[in-house]
Amino acid sequence: MAKKFYIILIILSISLTSCTFRKSVETELYEGKLLTIGIIGEIPTVREKNISFNKLNFVDLHDDLNSKYDAIFITKENLSKAADSEFLAVYKSSNIPFFFIQSTKGYIPFIEEGLSYEDASEFSDGSYITGLYYGKDIHWTFNLYNDIENSKNIEEVYSRVFTIISKIADSTYLQ
Repeated sequence: MAKKFYIILIILSISLTSCTFRKSVETELYEGKLLTIGIIGEIPTVREKNISFNKLNFVDLHDDLNSKYDAIFITKENLSKAADSEFLAVYKSSNIPFFFIQSTKGYIPFIEEGLSYEDASEFSDGSYITGLYYGKDIHWTFNLYNDIENSKNIEEVYSRVFTIISKIADSTYLQ
């Protein structure tokens, strides 16, 4: 009888252990050079101290941003406006990447003439941040760990984005 009890206990503990998963993951901070990022929308909470965010509006996108910023972020509540056709030339001619925070439509509405954000197809890839570097014909998707939205996972995804931005700024991306 005791033998059956121990076997059941072992099976139960293996089953329970295999059913659990971590809700977040510990990752390295971005510790590279100071990055200056223009942002349309609210400034996110990040772990890094070497990131400088400067608030922008859509009118600012028509200025020369290449010498002022390492990248531009556009937040969820501004994605519809960001997909307006008037900004396609900005994305296409820029020498810095754009990152669309919480875009459920990928990067297509930001490069396709006449396609509104609302009319674009939904992507089910679970990405939290979509990046576009049109001049180099590169795009990225950044997912949250285990697709769980919590502060640790959001901070972690920003750290990965900062690493990519730094490599682009240093011309070491894709080398």
